[in-house]
Amino acid sequence: MSETYVFDAEPLIAYCYDEPGADRVESLLTAIYDGDATGLLSEVTATEITYKIAWLEADDRPTDADLDIGQTQLKDIVDGGCRLESTTDTGETAARVKAGGGISLGDAFAVALADATDATLVVGADDDFDELPISIRIERIRERSA
Repeated sequence: MSETYVFDAEPLIAYCYDEPGADRVESLLTAIYDGDATGLLSEVTATEITYKIAWLEADDRPTDADLDIGQTQLKDIVDGGCRLESTTDTGETAARVKAGGGISLGDAFAVALADATDATLVVGADDDFDELPISIRIERIRERSA
């Protein structure tokens, strides 16, 4: 049986901008594309990827063109085999994780999706995942933020 991975936004942004850890993300995305693994993204994470890339592309405040770049990057990830997952079934768990404090709403939904699918959560250097109220497998692509 193949491994299932849930991606937080940071690793996929690292991949898009060839930051430290991008090589590991690339190997996971290749395995997903080849059908040797399953890749999942919550809809909230997808939104984060789009707007964070828009901010990285913007000279000041993101424009529609900057948001289009974020959407294109997200589309490429989904077209490569990562599946977008609805947050409908993970909202209660995400609320419990978020209520524990110290974690963003997007990260809480990524944790909840990993829990619901018994997947490994792929994250960056963010310490928000150090003390969670639920137990999941976590793979860090790097030890320090880029």
